[in-house]
Amino acid sequence: MLKFRKLTAEKPDGKATTNKVVLEKTEYSYGFLTTMSLLVVAILATGVLTSAQIHEYRKNYEDLQDIKRNYMDLRVEYRRLLIEQQTFSTTQKIASRAVTELHMYFPSFKDKMILQPYWLKQQNKPTNSSNRKNNEVSQ
Repeated sequence: MLKFRKLTAEKPDGKATTNKVVLEKTEYSYGFLTTMSLLVVAILATGVLTSAQIHEYRKNYEDLQDIKRNYMDLRVEYRRLLIEQQTFSTTQKIASRAVTELHMYFPSFKDKMILQPYWLKQQNKPTNSSNRKNNEVSQ
């Protein structure tokens, strides 16, 4: 490895000095070089592992957000189902109370009577003379 070093030289009279820049070669030991190369490798490995962990964190966070969205959708659906269940159970409660407390019942076929309004009866009367004759003959 090359290293720069300043040298100062004195004149024989001792008054003035001159500065010279000298290029000098220094040698490092094998232990120092291996230590430095291991540190470089360790720094690179740490950088790669850090970026891998950040990528995994972001992926897990995205999965968490998807799970939260699904959870909220399921909660909304559950609430709708509860409302529907309450609606059906209320109808059954009303029907059972009507039978027990008010003694109401579903009418049978014998109890049913079909009524026709007066104005509808007048519309169904035949207006043709031939229809009247047919009606008179049949009666």
